[in-house]
Amino acid sequence: MKNLKNLLDGSKLKSDIQFKKLCINSNDIDPGDIFVALKNSSKRDGNKYIDHAFDNGAVAILSGIHHANDNRNIIHVSGLEEKLVHLANKAYAFNQVKKIFGITGTNGKTSTIHFLKQLHEQLNMKVSFFNSIENGGSGLELRSSNMTTPDIFKLYRFLEISSEHNIENSLLEVSSHAIHQKRIGDIEIKFKGLTSFSEDHLDYHGNMEKYSDIKESFFDSDDFSSEGYVFNEDNYLGAKLKQKYKNSYSYSFHNKDADVFIHKSSSNKFLLDSEDILPKKINVNFQGDHYLSNLVCALLLFKVANQDVDLSSIDIFDLSLPEGRNQKIDFDGRDVFIDFAHTPDALEASLKSLRSTHSGNLICLFGCGGERDRSKRSKMGKIAENLADQVFVTNDNPRSEDPETIVEDILSECSSKNINVIFDRKEAILESLESLVNSKPGSALLIAGKGNENYQEFENGLRKDFSDFEVVMSFKNAI
Repeated sequence: MKNLKNLLDGSKLKSDIQFKKLCINSNDIDPGDIFVALKNSSKRDGNKYIDHAFDNGAVAILSGIHHANDNRNIIHVSGLEEKLVHLANKAYAFNQVKKIFGITGTNGKTSTIHFLKQLHEQLNMKVSFFNSIENGGSGLELRSSNMTTPDIFKLYRFLEISSEHNIENSLLEVSSHAIHQKRIGDIEIKFKGLTSFSEDHLDYHGNMEKYSDIKESFFDSDDFSSEGYVFNEDNYLGAKLKQKYKNSYSYSFHNKDADVFIHKSSSNKFLLDSEDILPKKINVNFQGDHYLSNLVCALLLFKVANQDVDLSSIDIFDLSLPEGRNQKIDFDGRDVFIDFAHTPDALEASLKSLRSTHSGNLICLFGCGGERDRSKRSKMGKIAENLADQVFVTNDNPRSEDPETIVEDILSECSSKNINVIFDRKEAILESLESLVNSKPGSALLIAGKGNENYQEFENGLRKDFSDFEVVMSFKNAI
C-alpha cells in the first residue's frame, strides 16, 4: 500500500490515507484506489464521476475544485492537471527496470515492439511490453490494450509491476498524442526509435509541422552524443534527427550512407550493409519492405542496448509479425492479407509490396475512420485506385460521422471506374472474397485499416463485435 501523504507536499491531511493505485478513469477504480478527477474541458470533467468512483471503492478523491460541503475524502489539489507527472513520480518506483525502450513513428510501432519482444525472449531475457494490441511480459498477465500509450498512471503502474517481477527490460509504444499530453512523464527512456514519419493525426496536431515538432520533441536531449537513438532515414524527420544526433544509428533502403543500408535480394531475403553492426544476410518469414524496415529498427536497438550479444545466435527467420499485421490467409493459390494500414503511406507500402509478389489481380478493401483526419481520405482513395485492379470502399470505424460523408471524401479525387462502395463491412468483405476466388491464381486481396481489431465503433462510442479475420475464415470454411 502507498501513503497519500508522500504524494502531497505540505499536505494537511487529517489522517493517513493508504491506497493501492491512482486512476483518472472511474471505471478503473478497484477498492482501495484513489480517483484523480481531472477537469480538462467542459466536456471532460472527472468531478462528474466522483460518486461512481466512491461506489467502486475509492478511498479518496483528488480534485482541482473545492467541494466544501462534501464530508467525504475529497482532497483539493490546486493546479491538479499540471501535477500529474509529480504525482506519478511520487507514487511509483520501478528501479529494477534498467532498460526502457520507446518506439514512435506514424507507422511501424507495434511490429517493432513485437520484434524486440521476441528478440529478448529468444535469449531468455525477461521483458515486459505495452503496445496497441496487448500488454504483458515475463510472468505478467497478458491483457488487451485499448490505447497505443496508456494514461500516465497506468504506464507508471505497468513499469512498477514489471519491476516487482524483476524484469529489467521494458518496451513501450509512444504515440504523438502521448508525447504531447506528457503521458510518458519523466520516465527515463534510454533507447528510442523512429520507425517512420508521414501524414496522420492532423485532426489533432493541425499541420505536419506541428506533428513533426511533437515527434522530434520525444528525442530532445542535451546529450547530442547519444548512442541509444535509432532512426529510419527514409523520411525527412528521420534524416534530420540523424544529422542532429551524430552518434545515433540509422537505416535505409535508399541512403547508402546510412549505418545500415538494406538491399533487397528477394521477397524475403535481404542483404545488410552495416560494417558488421548487424548480420550481413537475413531471411524472414514475412513479406513487405516496410515490415523488414521495422525489423532492422528492432535489431539495431537490441544491439545498441546489448552490445555484448552475438546476433548470430538469433533465429531471425523465426520472428513473426503481430496479429493483424500483413496476416496471410491462403485461398488455393490466392492470398488474403489483413493489415492495419490506415494511413496513405502504409496503404501504399502494403499495395506495392503485394504487387511485387503477386502476378494476378490485386484487390483492395479499406475505409477511413470517422471523426479523424479528413485530409488523408482522398489520398488513400487515389492510392488504392492507382495501385489496385479493383477497390472496395466500406466502413471502418465511422463513429458519429455520416458514413456517406466519409466515402465522399475518399472518392473526391477518384474516377470511380474500378471502385465498389458497400457500406456494410461484412458484406464488402464477402463481395471482395468472391472477386478473389473468381480471379486467376496469383491474385491477392488486401483488407486494410482495422487489422486485429475485434469491433467496429459507431455513434456515441457504441462498439459492436466485428473481426475481419473471422469473416474471412467463415467464408473460407464454407467453400
